[in-house]
Amino acid sequence: MLTPDDSALQAVRRRHELRVLESLATHGNRTRRELETDTKLSRTTLSAIVGELRARGVITESDQEFHGPGRSGRPTKALTLNPNAGAAVGIELGRRRISISVMGFDGSTTARVRKDISSLLPLEGKVLAAADMLQELISAGRINAETNIGTAVGIASRHPNPASLSDDLELQSDPQGASLAPLRELLPAPLLWDNNIRLAAMAYRNNSQDLLYVVLSAGLSSAVISNGSLMRGGNGIAGELGHISVDFAGPPCWCGRHGCLESYINEANVLLEAAHRGQAFSTIEAMALAAAQGNGIAINVASWAGELLARALMSACVLLDPSRVVIAGELSQFGELLLEPARRAFSEQNLDLGPQSTEISTAPFAPSAGSDGAAQMALLHWTQAILN
Repeated sequence: MLTPDDSALQAVRRRHELRVLESLATHGNRTRRELETDTKLSRTTLSAIVGELRARGVITESDQEFHGPGRSGRPTKALTLNPNAGAAVGIELGRRRISISVMGFDGSTTARVRKDISSLLPLEGKVLAAADMLQELISAGRINAETNIGTAVGIASRHPNPASLSDDLELQSDPQGASLAPLRELLPAPLLWDNNIRLAAMAYRNNSQDLLYVVLSAGLSSAVISNGSLMRGGNGIAGELGHISVDFAGPPCWCGRHGCLESYINEANVLLEAAHRGQAFSTIEAMALAAAQGNGIAINVASWAGELLARALMSACVLLDPSRVVIAGELSQFGELLLEPARRAFSEQNLDLGPQSTEISTAPFAPSAGSDGAAQMALLHWTQAILN
């Protein structure tokens, strides 16, 4: 068993490794002398770190001799990141699927796999299924546990304790309903877990430092990125747009309130609303297609959903002031019919606080968005450790 002193030494060595990796990710290739300058590590320490990273296959030494400007004498070889070494692994344990994404140190995705599952499968079963998928990737050489600096797991309907958000000297608290031990055994690098929609938002961040990400599907989920970082709140449930009331006299919600947005615009209820108005559709996709072809009932129901969504979005955006709102999930197939009420409300709003610009758009369905965002979060979280 590791003592606290052993763990502290491992943490120091890890920070040294990350300094080397950050330099190579930034510059592409570096000589050992340049790495000394970049990392401020001693030659002895750097040599040990480089030797171990090469042995693990994380970095390679180029056969091409590299001359820096103004250099003479014996040429020096360049070190570079191994593009096939997976730096971070993202896993989504969703309601209907499990997906895994492997990301390189340069941010490129080197592997993706997914598996459809029953919505009735308990979290413990999802963890075991994900472990089986990981084992297959490891056995096939698509994941090298030695090169992995961290893993992130997105879990549907679970929010972590904000006081326990990632592995450090102590392990992050496991989610209610399952242990993540099977995943940690396969990938011993540090792990973090969070709500799957929250991590999926990272895949849509791009250059947006302030983003409201909303998924309209079997339920309604959302996440907030503020100043480039995920917002979790004091209790870990920040960004629950679905529980903003759009009608105080509306139906009771399981959360204890009345008229919550989620009670109205989820897949089942939108299809039920269309049936009550006189026409049944088998899926949201069929209904969206009918709306695009001019079906009056489909158009009216999509507009009705858009009006309700606009009420919640306006309340949220006054508080959060995001530069970008992204609507994803099955209901996003309604496109402009769903977005137009919110666009209109934004154009009419005048708070006399200066120029305002909030982009509203839909996102195409991406079954790996949750695991892609989780991998990005893992890479970002543990490479930022070099700054601490």
